[in-house]
Amino acid sequence: MRPRRVATSAVLVAIGATFLYASTFVFSYSRLWSSRDPLLMTDVARLIPTKVYRIDSHDNVADLQAVLKEARDTHRKVSIAGSRHSQGGHIFYKDSIVLNMRAFKKILNLDREKKILTVQSGATWDEIQQYINPYGLAVKVMQSSYIFTIGGTLSANAHGRDLDKTSVVETVHSFRLLLADGRIVNVSREENPELFKLVIGGYGLFGVILEVDLELTDNEIYERRAEVIDYTKFLARFEELKKDPTVALLLARPSIDPNPESFLKEMTFTTWHKTEQKGDDSLLTLGAEQNVLRDKFFFGLSRKYNWAKSLRWSLQKKIESSPGQTKLIARNNAMRPPETPLEFLDYYSSRDTDIIQEYYVPTRNFVPFMDEFRRILLEGKMNVVSSTVRYVKANDETFLSYAPKEDAFAIIQMSNVGLSEKEQAHAKEVTQQLVGAALRYGGTYYLTYQLYPTPEQLRKAYPRADVVFERKRFYDPEEMFMNTFYEHYALSPTTNETP
Repeated sequence: MRPRRVATSAVLVAIGATFLYASTFVFSYSRLWSSRDPLLMTDVARLIPTKVYRIDSHDNVADLQAVLKEARDTHRKVSIAGSRHSQGGHIFYKDSIVLNMRAFKKILNLDREKKILTVQSGATWDEIQQYINPYGLAVKVMQSSYIFTIGGTLSANAHGRDLDKTSVVETVHSFRLLLADGRIVNVSREENPELFKLVIGGYGLFGVILEVDLELTDNEIYERRAEVIDYTKFLARFEELKKDPTVALLLARPSIDPNPESFLKEMTFTTWHKTEQKGDDSLLTLGAEQNVLRDKFFFGLSRKYNWAKSLRWSLQKKIESSPGQTKLIARNNAMRPPETPLEFLDYYSSRDTDIIQEYYVPTRNFVPFMDEFRRILLEGKMNVVSSTVRYVKANDETFLSYAPKEDAFAIIQMSNVGLSEKEQAHAKEVTQQLVGAALRYGGTYYLTYQLYPTPEQLRKAYPRADVVFERKRFYDPEEMFMNTFYEHYALSPTTNETP
């Protein structure tokens, strides 16, 4: 009996150990004993934790004005935060007062005839969708995720998946801005037009966005379709679909399978087509996250194992995208879970983190850029865990426009990188190479992410950056609105060489 008990115990221990190991791909145990200093601010990437003086949360303008008066009187810096998903120090600064805008989230007015919503800047896109969905209305432009605040989206001039209007600036009618001196001004294309071009895409450097007047659209019913194509055929297929008046949204996902025949070569290409269908309750009820633990498990595996990346790509290609099959979906639901899940990406480790990077390249240069993009990532041994491609129309309405002259493809990648000094230096070096490639092909990169690019690279990608910094000092001469991004680029020498 004793040998049998020993064997049984060994089996149980092995099962328990296997279960515990598997659970590490779902649960971030290191979060349980991580430091919880409430004044140690960081963002989702956790690259540059910064000790701040205070974090304030207010739901009315008078209290926000009082904070700014205190900051002026005490010469204290002020930073502005929302959902904290920017990754380049845009939402904090050492010893600053951080305005957490999430409590400033009232929906103030809906003009159903003109389809204009007036909303405070701390509201999320989810809260907007919850409000407008019963009226048969939908968001015009937003990121793939609905957790971001309106103020954060404007500050980054984020883009979506539409073919019609691709950047959020195109949907903004006006907004109210709280300036450093405590005054509130109305900002639009006609009123204070320079501030309109500076604040949208200006990363909180010019004031506190209070209320925003946003353009909405109808909550149409779409038919989702998908196909698998080679990346060399993507541009031609895109141009063909662009002529189809029924296409409303599109998104491509390049392969993360490390196999050289597949990596960033195979692509799933999904489009959402307008229909004449009328939605019933099953279509119009807002969706929510599903299968979070399952997806966290597979994504967690793919952070560590190449075979898991191959498996994830196979599942995406054959099951998630379902090429050759169609699905009816309302516009609002095409922009939220389960169509665009997010919770499975929640991850915490004391050793590593997930970072997002984004490069904008003129559509005509997509193939040669992707070839160099792939080469740099492979030679740099970057642990790529996700990639998408979207379309961005040329738009020069903001000073820091990422596609000012030509229509572009936004190539987005998520990589898992180590947090040690050596691993961060490596990630920085590879990123500077990727930025250099984008610049050589007439493109830019997104300022929302890490501080890896050199000051010189920023100015090559955004030639009006120094004008923006100068105008910041004009509107905020004491530089009260401050963040780490501004300190790094506006106050740093431009002596770094571009790779």
